[in-house]
Formats: sequence, structure tokens, C-alpha cells
Amino acid sequence: MIPENRFPRRQDAAGELEGFSVKQKIEKLKKFHSIRFSLTSVVALLILLSVFISSTLSYSRYTRDFQEQSSEQIDQTLEQLSINLSTYLDELFRLTVYLYYDDSVVAALEATGGSDIDRLQRRRVIESYLDKIMIMPRKDILNVFVITDDIYFSGRMPKSVNHSADYQALDWYQDAMSTQSPIFVPPHTEQLVSYPKDTVFSIVKQLKSVQNIDQVIGVIKVDASYSGIADIARKVNMGEQGGVFIIDNDKNLIYNSASQEQVELLSGVALASSGSWIEKIGSAEYMVNTVQVKSADWTIVAVNSLDELTKNAQKTRDFTFLLATLSSLSAILVLLIFTHSFLKPLMGIVQLMKEVRKGNFQVSFSSKRNDEIGYLGDSFNAMVKTINDNIEKNTELAKKVYEAEMLHTEAQLHALQSQIKPHFLYNTLNMISMQIQVGRLEQAVDNIEKLHRLLRGMAKWDREVLVEDEFAILDAYLGIQSSRFEQRLSYELKLDDSLKKQYILAFILQPLVENAVIHGCETQRRRTKITVEGFLKEGRCYFVVSDDGKGMTEEQLKALREKLGRTAENENQSVSPGADGHIGLENVNKRIQIHYGSCYGIRISSQPDAGTTCRVELPLLEKECEQDVPSITG
Repeated sequence: MIPENRFPRRQDAAGELEGFSVKQKIEKLKKFHSIRFSLTSVVALLILLSVFISSTLSYSRYTRDFQEQSSEQIDQTLEQLSINLSTYLDELFRLTVYLYYDDSVVAALEATGGSDIDRLQRRRVIESYLDKIMIMPRKDILNVFVITDDIYFSGRMPKSVNHSADYQALDWYQDAMSTQSPIFVPPHTEQLVSYPKDTVFSIVKQLKSVQNIDQVIGVIKVDASYSGIADIARKVNMGEQGGVFIIDNDKNLIYNSASQEQVELLSGVALASSGSWIEKIGSAEYMVNTVQVKSADWTIVAVNSLDELTKNAQKTRDFTFLLATLSSLSAILVLLIFTHSFLKPLMGIVQLMKEVRKGNFQVSFSSKRNDEIGYLGDSFNAMVKTINDNIEKNTELAKKVYEAEMLHTEAQLHALQSQIKPHFLYNTLNMISMQIQVGRLEQAVDNIEKLHRLLRGMAKWDREVLVEDEFAILDAYLGIQSSRFEQRLSYELKLDDSLKKQYILAFILQPLVENAVIHGCETQRRRTKITVEGFLKEGRCYFVVSDDGKGMTEEQLKALREKLGRTAENENQSVSPGADGHIGLENVNKRIQIHYGSCYGIRISSQPDAGTTCRVELPLLEKECEQDVPSITG
């Protein structure tokens, strides 16, 4: 890496190098203060005047419009919504007394005991009346239960009643049995049915005997969905950023068209407050209005975005914007005229700086001004001279450092390459010799041809080769090893057609395959299969070498990964070959990272008795292969 080279500071040398005395510098600073004060005063006066006028007029119009919109319309809308909801709930309450309008139903309710036929007749009378009177006209009514000595049910959808349910332990049943007033049950999942699924709210009313008003004969429970409430509340529109939600005293949500964040932040405040107020949610402000629905202890909360409420004040904002624009243009025009004489030389220095940024250091600022701009010009000239001097020094230093780094990297590559070339030549020649001796000449010739292709490929050791050539080398190597181990080793090569004409560094896959042979096949007697795959994905090359051999334990895998990690971290540390003389995964990983960069390399996964997989990730190498070395497959 080229060391950082700081520009040396210029020495004053009694003012000779700077070109100005200490007294002249003080005078320049005084003049600089005068110019800054003048410019700041004029600009600040114009801007403050424009902002003051615009803000005053905008605030006045905005306040008036906002008060007119929020104080009357929202409150009136919520009051009307409260009345509509109260009327709706009153209709639900009246449903609980409809049973008294039919004498046969009242008689069936008051009757007790009897035969099974009598009880069946009572159920038919009661449930038929519920179907006819309560369910059909109202789509929002889901279920009606009459609970006396048994549970009578009618519902909009066919459902099975859970007659074994302990309804007497439910709070609403106990409350209804102790009071003559209707009981409102907050939102809950259906009860008294075998497979509850709908969320409902309920009205529960005590049923008394007509003959003896002091005798309680049971309760009636009406389950309703939110569709009726939603139809009423949906008519209230609070804009895209606002909404309406209804909660009970226990913060149970009855209806909501606001955001979840608004409901969570405002529920507690709405129950404790009344009227309207401004609430900040996130970075936006909202107007909150509340009104009570006393018949159900509900609270209606309306949330309005202040930004949306000010839409009717568009004319005011347009008027303010016009004034601000005209004021700003006037200020800019005055500022341009006033500062032109001062800033023209400064613009000249800026143009010279642009030339310096492009690499032209032969520029110079010529001016005889005796103010801060003249001082700036002289400093600029001195800076350019210093840069020129340091560029010459840094160029020479960078050249030396670059040459040293190139020599160091080249030495690392050759050190690694010298470890890879020998490999399994001795074992292969010994096998060929044995095949010739036993008369297996065809196999011997085939292995000699494969060895020839393998050695021929070593001529491209320090070059980028076609992927199909690298796979040809693998085919030759695995063919030799398959012949050597006979029935114990099989292999499969898979290469995408899109990858065949890409270039990679030669001989980075063959050592991985060799490790798979040595550690996956030599150490076991059962048949081993080695698979090599190559494919493109998201602009990168991926190669996977896998075997189904004995694999590695977690401790062995962890130790190997740590060793590869240390190799990647120690850029200047060479890697020695393994004890068996073959190149290890460390060497290949080091070679990949030296050639392609530290972000590439080998990733290993393994399980005991399930094999090992080595995954290599490389970039696409877009360059022409060397023409003086023939193709392996040619």
C-alpha cells in the first residue's frame, strides 16, 4: 500500500514566502470582517422580512380556517354518529323483549318438566319463533339463545349447540340473573356452540314469568356481528390519514378505520379525556375528538390529520408562497448586484481550482487586490506549487512501492505453484506399469493418454484457462484414479454449457478432487462416488466438489475451517504441503485469494459417514486465453 504523504507546511520565514507581513495580514482580516458583515446583514434583513410577512399572513388565515372546520363540523358529525349508534343498540335491546309478544312462546318458556314429546314441542315453538321474528329481518344478528331449563338456539348459519356448556359460570349470565337491565357483552368469540369461530358482541336480558313477575325463568342472549356498526360508522370519513374507532371502557375495540398506531396511542387518553385536542403521532400532528355512546358505555374517537384539515386553506398557502417567492427573488437580485464586484475574482479562483482538480497544476492566479480575496489568491498559488513538488516525490515513491508489491505477489504465486505440480505422478506410473505387466494393455494405453492430457494441462499452471479445459483435466485425473481403485470409485462431471467458455485459474479444482479421492475413497472399502458440478449464478462462477465418503466430525471440520481462516488472514505467510506430499485445501484457498481477492475462496461442509462438499466461488474472468498454449481438449 502506498504510504500516506502529507503536504509539508509552508514556513513564514518573516513573511517572505507568504508574501505578506503580519501587519498586512491583520489589515486583511479587518477587511474580511467588514465584507462578511455587510453581506450577512443585507441577506439576513431580506430573508427575515420575507419570512415574517409570509408567516404572519399564513398563520392568520390558517388559524381562522382551522377553527371554522374543526370546532363545528367534526363535533356535529360525531354527535350524529353517536345518535345513530344509540338507535341501533336500542333496536338490539328491543329484540330481547319480542318473546313476550307471542303467548304460545311465553307459555312454552314457563312450562317445565313433562315428557320428551312435551319438551320437543316446547323447543319447536320457541326456536321457530326465534327463526321467524329475530333472525330473518336482521343480517347482522348471528345467534339467539334462550336459556331456561335448557338451551334454545336459532342462528343465521347452521351450528351445533353445546348443551353441556356450564353457562351458569359465565359472568354475563350471572349479571343478567341479578338485574332487570339489559347487559352489554363486549366483543368475544361465540359461546354455547360446539365449534365457535365468529367474534360477536351480545345483548343479554333477564326473562321473567308473566304470571309471577318476581320469578326469573331464564335469560335471552342475542349475538350480533360488527356489520351493523360498521355500516353506520363507515359513513364518517376522516380522510386518508385519519379515521374513526370505537372502544368500550375496557379498551375493547368495537370498530376501527384508523391506523393501528393511532388506536394504540389514543385509546387510553380518549377514555380519560373528552372534547378535542391536538396529539402528535410520529412526526405528524392530529386533531382528536371524542363523544360518548352512553347506552353501551362506548367512546367514539375521531382522528384527523392537521395536514388534511388545512386543504381548504389552499388559497392562503398559495398566496403566502407567491409573496415568499417574490420576496426571495428580490433579495437574490439585490444580493447579486451588491456582491458582483466582490465575488468575480473569487469565481476566477474557483475556475482555477476546477483545473487543478482535473490535473492541471500549471495554473496561477494573477491579481493585485489588497483584500481577503487577494490573500486567498496568493495562498492558492503557494498551494499549487507545494502540490507540484509533492506529486513528483509521491510518483517516484509509488512506483517503488508498486514494483515491490508486484514482486511479492509473484513470489507468493510461484511458491504455491511449485507445491502443486508434482502430485500423484509416481502412483500413476506405477499403476500403468502393473497393468502392462498383467497384460491389460488397453487400460494402460488409456491411462497413459489421460496422464498425457493431465501433464499437458500443467503448461497452463499460471494462466487462466477455459472451464471446459479444467474439467477435461479432472476427467483425466478421475479416470486414472477410477482405474486405480477399480470398482471402489465412480465419478460424475456436470458442467453448464453457459460456463464452458468462461475462464478460471488453472488447477484449482483438481487438488480438491484429489482430496476427495484420498480422504473419501482410500480410507474405506465400500464404493465411493465423486461429483463435480459447475454453474453460473448471479454473475459468478460456482464449483462444487462432493463425495459420499466417510466425511468429517464436527471437531475436524471446525479445525479445518479455522485453518483456512488463518490462511486468509496471514497474507504474507506461506503454506506448506500436507504430510502426504499433496497440495492441501489451504494451498488452493491461498492461491484463489491471491489471484482473485480475499472475498473468494473455499467453503466446506461435511457430516460423518455422509461425505464432504467443497464449494468454490469465483468471479467471471473476461479475458482472452493465451494463444501460445494449445487447448487441453484440442
